[in-house]
Amino acid sequence: MAKLDPEEAQKRIDRISEIFSEIVSHAETLSQLRCPYRNRNDHCTAEFRCRNQRAPAVEGTLHGCSHDGNFDYRNAWESRPLEHERIKEKVRDIRKHAARRRNQVRHKK
Repeated sequence: MAKLDPEEAQKRIDRISEIFSEIVSHAETLSQLRCPYRNRNDHCTAEFRCRNQRAPAVEGTLHGCSHDGNFDYRNAWESRPLEHERIKEKVRDIRKHAARRRNQVRHKK
């Protein structure tokens, strides 16, 4: 098995980190806009009563979801909000460090 060049390995790690950072950023944006219980057909899948539920169009089917995208549900999910801020700061640091390494690799060429 051929040895992997450390610079090439770092480029790959940086690229993977960049991809995951973009995924996390997009997911965070969507989490602020879309009800987590709303499915692709605008039905409510919550197993509890919600103020955004509409009566089902057909008896015995799922309730409709009237959520309009104006809520931020994150605080309902976060059992440790301070941990969320710590993780966001860590992600920012990782991004900065990865950008510096990418620039160093580019300038070596």
